[in-house]
Amino acid sequence: MTAKLTILLSGEVLAALRAGRTMKIAAGSGSSNGGRAAAPRGTGGGAIADEPREGSLPARLLGWAKGRGKPFGTADITRKFKLTRAHASMLLSRLASGPHAIRREKRGLYTYGR
Repeated sequence: MTAKLTILLSGEVLAALRAGRTMKIAAGSGSSNGGRAAAPRGTGGGAIADEPREGSLPARLLGWAKGRGKPFGTADITRKFKLTRAHASMLLSRLASGPHAIRREKRGLYTYGR
């Protein structure tokens, strides 16, 4: 029996490849979504993963932090977004270590803007 390989690339992936940019592509087994390709996921350095998806929790948190104008902590995030302390801490840590405008000032204290 021969294997069949189907590769579906989005328009922005094709544009990035045409522009000569590099990107990582991970191969996996068949999908459970009817053969449709999963949405591309970057590793933090590509054009695809620079901004979180609109309406997602990270995107809402970035929008809130941008409008806040002063430092905020994990406790502020737990109250505003009704998260556990661990979830808020993980989310802030992930955003601060990525290409986003959130910066860690000290333990539990973050600011928006770079």
